[in-house]
Parts: sequence; structure tokens; C-alpha cells
Amino acid sequence: VMDNINLPFKIIPAVREMQGVNRVSINLKVMANFAASLFATHVVVKIPVPKNTAKTKIKTSFGRAKYEPEQQAIVWRVKRFPGNSECMLGADVDLMPTTRQKAWNRPPISAEFQVPMFTSSGVHVRFLRVYDKSGYITNRWVRYITKAGGYQVRI
Repeated sequence: VMDNINLPFKIIPAVREMQGVNRVSINLKVMANFAASLFATHVVVKIPVPKNTAKTKIKTSFGRAKYEPEQQAIVWRVKRFPGNSECMLGADVDLMPTTRQKAWNRPPISAEFQVPMFTSSGVHVRFLRVYDKSGYITNRWVRYITKAGGYQVRI
């Protein structure tokens, strides 16, 4: 099913759990794999964090990111993500000390986005003929859009 599919984003995560210190370091690089003339809109990347997160310190190259405890994730929002570009997120997550050390199962990073005028499959409408006797006037316009359905990356 994944043959000849051009994914619009490449997400490269690097998560480091520091032993002895209750801290997790997260570095995330997102690269756009579509033309520079296009923009992705409403980009939301959710980076899961451990349940015992106390506070976070987040830096992004662009967009806004904040820790949302109800989702147990850092949510990074970018309104317009330009094509052929990359951006970075760095986060230091301080954890509350626990009596029992339980391994963090690392749920996947998820992303939501829209890329107008881009098709991941490469399918394009080259020719369309409309036969209608009622006098319907057609417009010569095809709207291409790529939306994220279930876009996830394992940590």
C-alpha cells in the first residue's frame, strides 16, 4: 500500500532518558518534503511525555509549543509550515520522583496537517469531460489537498 507514496513530512525524534536524574530530553526535527512554493497549514505535532511530568522547558525554531497535562503531551502548533524547510523542537522534561521506577512505554508521536495543492500519491486529473443536457456550466478547477489521517512516528 505504501508503494509510490511521497510523505509530506519526515519526523526525526531523539529522546534521551537520564538515569539518576529525573529528566527526559526530547529533540525533534520536522522536515517538509514538498515544493517550496507550497505551505502546510494547521500543523499540530503531539509529543507524548511520561505521566509523572512536573514541568517542561521548550524551545522551537518556529511555531508555538506547550505542555498540556490533560493530553500528557507537548503540543506543537505551526500555522503555516513552508515547503522544503525544516524546524526543530527541543524540550527538557522534569519528572516528579516516584517510589517505584516504572519504565515509560513511549507512545508514538502523532501529527495532523493539511497541504493544499499537494498529492502524496502523485495522482493528477489530466482530462475530464462532463456530459449534461440540463445546461450546467462547469468550472475548470481541481482542488488537490493532502490531509493527515493517522500520521504517527514511533519514538
